[in-house]
Amino acid sequence: MVLSPAKLNLGLWVLGKRPDGYHEIVTVFQTVDLFDEIRIEEGPLRVETSTGIPMEENLVYRGLLEFWRRTGICPEVSVYINKRIPEGAGLGGGSSNVAVVLRAVNEIFGRPLSEEELLDLVSSVSSDAPFFLKGGTALGRGRGEILEPLDPLDLTFTLIVPDVSSSTGKVYSLLQERHFREPPDIGDLIKSLKEGKADLLENVLGDIASEVYPQIGEVRRFLETLGLKPLVTGTGSGVFYIGGVTPEVERGARLRGWRVFEIRSWPGA
Repeated sequence: MVLSPAKLNLGLWVLGKRPDGYHEIVTVFQTVDLFDEIRIEEGPLRVETSTGIPMEENLVYRGLLEFWRRTGICPEVSVYINKRIPEGAGLGGGSSNVAVVLRAVNEIFGRPLSEEELLDLVSSVSSDAPFFLKGGTALGRGRGEILEPLDPLDLTFTLIVPDVSSSTGKVYSLLQERHFREPPDIGDLIKSLKEGKADLLENVLGDIASEVYPQIGEVRRFLETLGLKPLVTGTGSGVFYIGGVTPEVERGARLRGWRVFEIRSWPGA
C-alpha cells in the first residue's frame, strides 16, 4: 500500500498566455496529510478506483500506457485506488496518483527511466504531476512543472469542500488579460507563510471559480464573516484557511452539508 497525498496551492498567479495555448503561472505547492491509498499488485494491466472512474479516463491508466510506449515494457500491474481526496476540488488527487504509481512501477521494473525521464513522462500526463514525485513545499512556474524546492512549512490548514466539482478547463477558459498579474516578492511571500500569515496570498483562478460556482463563493463569504482569510486551491472547489477547525466553522459547514478536513503540511518523499 502506498500513500498518494493531496496538495494545496498556497497562492496562484497567472502571468499570461503562452504560444502553446497554456498559461504561465507562479504558485506555491504544498503537500498535505490527506491521502488516497493505492494498492499495486502483479497481474494484468488494470486500474480501478473506489469511486468507479472508468479506466480509460483515469490519468494513471494513461500514464501506464505511456510508460509502456516509452520503455517497451508492458507494466503488468493491477492498481486499485481508494479515493479519499475529494475529486474536482483542486487538490490534485489524479495528478498525485499518476506520480506515485509511475514512480513505484519504475522501481518495480528496475528503473528503466532515469529521474529526468520519469519527470518528463509524468509531465506529459499532467502539469501538476511532477510536483508529486517529491512533494513537500515548492515554487511552481511554467505550467506548474518547473519546480524549485522551498524550505518546508509547518502549518495547519482547515479545508472545506462544498458539494460541487469544479472544471479546470472551464475556469481557465474564462481568463482574460485583466486577470494577469505578477506575484509578490517570493522571499516576502515565504517569510509570511512561515509566520502563518496569508496576507500576500491570492488566487485569481479561485476568484473566477467563485463566480462560476456559487457554492465556492458561499464558502468564502461564510469564512470571511468569521474574520478568516479563505483561499481557493487550484481552480477549486476546495477552500482553505491557515489554522485549525473552530466550533463556528464546523457547525456552519455541517449545517450547509460541506465536508471539513483539518490537515497539516506534509514533507513529502
